[in-house]
Amino acid sequence: MTIVSEITREIVRLPILLLLAISISASLAVVPAVAYELVVPSDLDGDLIVSDQELEEAQGSFDDGDITEEEMEEIEHIHDNYPRTVVDTEGREVVFYKPVERIITREPDTCRIVIALGDGDRIVASEQAVKSCLCPTNFGVFDQGCLECYNSIIDRNLPDLPETSTRYDIYYELMASLDPDVIITSSVTNVQDFESKIGCPVVVAGGDGWIYSRDDGLYGQIEAIGDVLDREDEAEDLIGFIESEINMIRSVTDGMSDDEKPKVYFAPRGAKLGFYDPKEGRDFTRTFTEYDPLDIAGGKNVAKGAEGYEINVAVEQIIAWNPDYIFVACSTPEDAEVINWIMESSDLQSIAAVQTGNVYNCFYPHCRGRPPDRSLLNMVYMAKVLYPEEFKDVDFEGEGNKIFEAFLGVDGVFTEYADYLVWPREYLNSQ
Repeated sequence: MTIVSEITREIVRLPILLLLAISISASLAVVPAVAYELVVPSDLDGDLIVSDQELEEAQGSFDDGDITEEEMEEIEHIHDNYPRTVVDTEGREVVFYKPVERIITREPDTCRIVIALGDGDRIVASEQAVKSCLCPTNFGVFDQGCLECYNSIIDRNLPDLPETSTRYDIYYELMASLDPDVIITSSVTNVQDFESKIGCPVVVAGGDGWIYSRDDGLYGQIEAIGDVLDREDEAEDLIGFIESEINMIRSVTDGMSDDEKPKVYFAPRGAKLGFYDPKEGRDFTRTFTEYDPLDIAGGKNVAKGAEGYEINVAVEQIIAWNPDYIFVACSTPEDAEVINWIMESSDLQSIAAVQTGNVYNCFYPHCRGRPPDRSLLNMVYMAKVLYPEEFKDVDFEGEGNKIFEAFLGVDGVFTEYADYLVWPREYLNSQ
């Protein structure tokens, strides 16, 4: 679990100016040294701490009308709560001397949690894919999908949000020019470069969007980011919301015996390229040996117990497993066409799911990460497909909108998403 603690007042004074290293390589341009200046309000002696005496002097300035009530409240908050040490998910101790105001997130998953905890307006930049992955849209075009969401979140700044990296490149000079108070990343990779070239604190908030635990899971990621943002209460509220969605499903499926549960094959990478994609090494024959939303929904994952986590299997193995249901992830309207391909494939005709027509699309659980909102959608949707009578009173569109709003702060996103993908709207209309 992430911990937040006050550090002692006898802290060794840190330099205010941190010179960034100059990185020169054959493939990268020179990144100039940049001075990261940390200024703590009302810290008069430069030790980065607001002492009792400095607080009294700030109170005097407020009484004289030299500072505003809002500024005085910030100084009091810093005096009472800072410096503080955040222990990130890698066990690294990161010291903060004042609340963060300018945030760079390194990927959609960490960006989404910052927004969910109420500080989306403090995000000054992020990775390229956030523009398509937060509010699902068609990548790089932004003329289809959840456009109302896209134009609303992050104080309506998402379309113009600076992109500090792509899947392959990181723009260190741009990051430094944005003067961030913290860089939040889900991986320890590149942390040393961020610290040396940018100079601001770097926090690793790792976690898997469909593992509902604190150790290596979604809850640990939420807690770590909540600690950085001084949003511990909001982090617990978000975890509580996720738990309430899970409990809604588990209240039914936990009472079922294994014999009652159908066998399910899950294709989380879709099937638009057929049985196997030689470029990415994945497609219909790539599956998960563990996917918590499917387990919670009451499906028996046929790959459970196989060696590995995300694995490629032979078509013959899928036939041998003989699943009762097949779920195929879908990220664009065109991807839904694979259902007909599976149903008509001569190689798959002996499978029970194909014979009974129990082959369904589901939500794509990736987007330059593992978005927790879409896996929660899968959990509710899979439960309704597998047990239509038991979950007939669950309003899937209502739940979907609640889930997206919890993470993005915008209502009606699932309604947009269902219309964009088409197949969820068709499913909803059939209920």
